[in-house]
Amino acid sequence: MQAMHDLDAEDVEWINVVGHHWRGKATVYKGHVAIHKGMFATTSASVDTVMIRSIAPDVAVAVATLHFGASLDPRYPWVAAAKTRASFTMVKREGVWKIVHFQNTVIDPKAENDDVPAYDATGFPPPRDR
Repeated sequence: MQAMHDLDAEDVEWINVVGHHWRGKATVYKGHVAIHKGMFATTSASVDTVMIRSIAPDVAVAVATLHFGASLDPRYPWVAAAKTRASFTMVKREGVWKIVHFQNTVIDPKAENDDVPAYDATGFPPPRDR
């Protein structure tokens, strides 16, 4: 966890999968320590895919698909396995890439294969049974 947080900028903002909005490197670290000592202590995590694109000099966005295992701790039966998509905004400061913003969303399996809109200009998919 320390290695991951070494990538955080001092002014990082972190929005996790349940909507917590942590501001500042110390707060992000404190939040992760708390959840990883508790409900996520017995879970696994892996990275499936990563796409990175430069959006300006010394600014890039990385989008990663992540897999998290269910908690093995019986005190946390609600911590289910999840597949998420995370977005990292990175800036190069003093020659080092740092995370300045992070946001993570659980991927709804019913919507996962609909990344490319295949419906009209209403912005909503046609009604159908899912």
